[in-house]
Amino acid sequence: MANPEKKILKALVEIEETMEKLDGTLDQMEDTDSRVKHFIEQEKAIHEIKKIVRAADKMEKYEEKDLSKWAHRIKVDVDGQEKALLKIAKETDKLDETLSKMSDDDGKVKSFVAQKKVIHQVKKILHNCGLYDKYVEDELDQLV
Repeated sequence: MANPEKKILKALVEIEETMEKLDGTLDQMEDTDSRVKHFIEQEKAIHEIKKIVRAADKMEKYEEKDLSKWAHRIKVDVDGQEKALLKIAKETDKLDETLSKMSDDDGKVKSFVAQKKVIHQVKKILHNCGLYDKYVEDELDQLV
């Protein structure tokens, strides 16, 4: 079985890369682009995060060169990494639960806001691990 530290580290770095990609995509959108486009991009990122978290449970082996590529990027202990990955998994599960409780009348705006909150939490978790430097604490306040 694979070394759990490597598995967790790889998953966190992949999630960080997903957040960076989402930030780049959202930055390229113009102010005139609709919230629907933002919603769709957020949804893609959340699905990718879920996929990464689930794959982390199934990974069996890693190459040493990959570990050395990522090792300098994380500043917390292994227990902290594992807790961070579990928190991200809980946040995405909580989003699924929230979205399933919404009726069709609630519309996409509430879904958009719920997604935005989860993405903000994922960024915060990654930031606390030393992986995400672009975290802005009052980002959700700017949403309104």
